[in-house]
Amino acid sequence: MSYMAATDNRPNTSELDINILVKKWFEGVKKRDVNKLLSLLHPDMELTVPFQTETILGNVNALQTFKAFDESVNNFNYKNVLIDGNIAALHFEGDINGEHLQGVDFFHFNADGQVEKIEVMARPLAAIQYLHEAVNGCKI
Repeated sequence: MSYMAATDNRPNTSELDINILVKKWFEGVKKRDVNKLLSLLHPDMELTVPFQTETILGNVNALQTFKAFDESVNNFNYKNVLIDGNIAALHFEGDINGEHLQGVDFFHFNADGQVEKIEVMARPLAAIQYLHEAVNGCKI
């Protein structure tokens, strides 16, 4: 039986600088620049969030979900970034209804430098439940 390192199995992104793409995401978030954010998201991207079982499809729907998140979470900021191949893990923190929210956004970039998938993992459960309530009013 042979074992392969995770780094041996990932797509070739040698021509892409994921760090630059993540910085562009941060700039777009900071300035609330919808056009910049949309340019980074593939039109048919997938977003999975901890408070919904169904995958959210499409860059516009994903941004609507992030907008509802932004309007509900106070003191939101990204703390750390880890990059491995075409995946960037963005650690975030914020507060919602007195609960301290912590989580990670896993951005999966394609060879063209667009995000094809974002997986959001967050804790604690109380904060996730507040997020569900806040985003539930968002048209998805």
